[in-house]
Amino acid sequence: MKLLSFACFLLIGIHSIVTAQSNQYIRVKAGENPTNSVSFNERYQYPVFTQGRLVHASNKSSSARFNYNLFLGEMHFISPTGDTLALQNDPTVQLVVIGPDSFYYEYPKSYWQLVATYGSARLLIKRTMVLIDREKEGGYKQSTGASAIRTTTTYFGSNGSLARLDVHSDMLFSQKAEFKLRDSNGKFHPANQSGFLNLFAKNKQVVKQYLKENSINFNQEIDLKNSLAFCASLP
Repeated sequence: MKLLSFACFLLIGIHSIVTAQSNQYIRVKAGENPTNSVSFNERYQYPVFTQGRLVHASNKSSSARFNYNLFLGEMHFISPTGDTLALQNDPTVQLVVIGPDSFYYEYPKSYWQLVATYGSARLLIKRTMVLIDREKEGGYKQSTGASAIRTTTTYFGSNGSLARLDVHSDMLFSQKAEFKLRDSNGKFHPANQSGFLNLFAKNKQVVKQYLKENSINFNQEIDLKNSLAFCASLP
């Protein structure tokens, strides 16, 4: 486990939050000190570090106060000495429980929060902050997630990811939600037609017809919930 240095978390900071069409965006101004400008609530999923448990595949568990870092996609906790640490990439980890929420760990570095259970199938979600636009010289350049930015100054996240941030550009971040499925054996499946057909192979043709007739949007939580409820009801 590694001690995080928030002084080098980003080389630019959160300057303001703007709202458009009910979606929250975070504008990051170039060159600001992140220790003074990145608020806790913008970095983490929960407003405070919350008591929880780290559970291994052997059912061995340990307690600590946890929180999920949206920018880094990492699970952080408070050590007995009061330091903020990040969980290492350990293939024996099964899940992290934070209050009433469960996060299933997909090695090497993804934490998927349980949304709902449908028979032997679980619907999972992963939330992260991603860079959607870069404002430079009066224009916007399309880009990718924060961990893929490349410039002259480097930050290594505790999960080993490399992030380089452009100190000459303002950046616009937004929260992204991804979904996955998990079966009773602990195997992860993509939340798409292929994943559904693998999970419900016994009723493959019926499931395939349902997904086709209902024009399922696999990026929408409500569509995934309705589809899983239907599939779980099949004999």
